Amino acid sequence: MRKIAPDERRMMREAYAKKVIHVIRIQGFLSLTIQDIAHMMSLSRASLYNYFSSKEDIIMELTNLCIDYINEADQTISNEELSYQLRFQKVFEQTVFSAAYASDIYLTDLKRSCPHLYEKKMQSRKEQLSTIHTFYRNGMKAGVFNDLNTSILIIQDETVLGKLVNTSFLIEEELSLKQALFDYYVAKKTQVLKPEYLENTKNEDVNAMVDCILKKLAAI
Repeated sequence: MRKIAPDERRMMREAYAKKVIHVIRIQGFLSLTIQDIAHMMSLSRASLYNYFSSKEDIIMELTNLCIDYINEADQTISNEELSYQLRFQKVFEQTVFSAAYASDIYLTDLKRSCPHLYEKKMQSRKEQLSTIHTFYRNGMKAGVFNDLNTSILIIQDETVLGKLVNTSFLIEEELSLKQALFDYYVAKKTQVLKPEYLENTKNEDVNAMVDCILKKLAAI
């Protein structure tokens, strides 16, 4: 059997883990067997063990993927050299991916079976929320954002975007994910940005931003 180089193994672990995110976010992972997961990865059970030592190892990879993305996004959101409008887009994107990566059922299963990973994920979420709260408060102080309750803004995003990444909801409402994200982003920025700053976003290519998000989601 060909020996797998460490860098290749790391990239393949990530790629294979992404193949099971959609199923796990919908139905959790406690009921899944290694054979189920291998099938979703288009691998034999024996080949799966070339990359993962156990089911928990797969869940660890998924959790770390989520945490790494959040940390990367937090750096952009906290970068005061960037405009508030640009960072507002990043907050939107981050919340979309948080909804796609970590559903309630996934987090419930994580808490039950991998408490150490659950605590790690919750600490990351705590830091994420702190970053977003600070971003909104600073934007309000700077006169860029309307004076709104930051906690309500965050809950609103989590609730709405959690629904929008739910395929069954989109089917019931006869919506495409692209149109749903586009419409919600436009409504959100109208709610948050003061009129003079909203005026400056008229030439903003929302379609391009949403397409970028969809391409990233498709890679999951």
